[in-house]
Amino acid sequence: MELRLLRYFTLVAEELHFSRAAARLHMAQPPLSQQIKQLEQEIGVPLFVRTRRHVELTEPGRQFLGSAQEILARVDHAVLQVQRAARGEVGEIAIGLVSSASYEDTLPRILRAYRERHPDVAITLHELSSGEQVAALREDRIRVGLLRPPIHEPGLATTTVLREPLVAVLPADHRLAGRPRIPLAALAGDPFIMIPRSHGLGILDLVMGACLAAGFTPHIAQEAKEIQTVVGFVAAGYGVSLMPRAVRRLSHAGVAYVPLAPPQVQIEVAAAYRQGDASPLLAAFLAVLKEATSGRALPRSGP
Repeated sequence: MELRLLRYFTLVAEELHFSRAAARLHMAQPPLSQQIKQLEQEIGVPLFVRTRRHVELTEPGRQFLGSAQEILARVDHAVLQVQRAARGEVGEIAIGLVSSASYEDTLPRILRAYRERHPDVAITLHELSSGEQVAALREDRIRVGLLRPPIHEPGLATTTVLREPLVAVLPADHRLAGRPRIPLAALAGDPFIMIPRSHGLGILDLVMGACLAAGFTPHIAQEAKEIQTVVGFVAAGYGVSLMPRAVRRLSHAGVAYVPLAPPQVQIEVAAAYRQGDASPLLAAFLAVLKEATSGRALPRSGP
């Protein structure tokens, strides 16, 4: 049975007049009458009582009308849902997020804007290191990752979201803890606590490069996989560290966060996703991200 016949039937049933129903359908009355007769023949039951001046639903016709309206409503809803899905307005998106990025205002603002724009999309956030996000993207466990570049994974594309400087993370009783800013070279004799390359991707290489440019090779005395652990080790006096400025939101009585003197070392957060991913959900998220970062310089932190 064609849906077209159900639509014809419901309109005639609403109007109880073939000519008016035909006018609403932008068709002539005789073809409409033929279509209704075809429907009755398929069902094997008369749906209307017809006279020259009167059209009335039969009892089976009244029963059929409710079912026909329900079927058409479900079809219309299904069509609406698939159209919304094609625009990325419904569904579920899994997003990876490095913990330190959540401390910066820009990413929560992007996530809030996306939620407000697409309230019917279920967002699942996964707090993962940059290295873990690369693996999750490769294994299709997340749709997009907000991580620290650079990454060197074939098949992944990235777009920069924000940049922020590194700050020195010092024990509160460190000799330089009270300074308004310090040159990186002043930390040449201190043991460093860093996130390993396997978890922090570019941050270790960035720190190593900056230290070499400042004239020394840092001594990595301790590694920790999580930023909170790094801060805890610093508070315990195991050494110093360099971390993204957003880490200052992790207030800790035993730690001082001190800006570096110029030249500042900038670190990025980027959105990473699989090349060729045609998901409307991804396209909608990237559109919100682009809107949030367009028309202005990417966020750069000052001293």
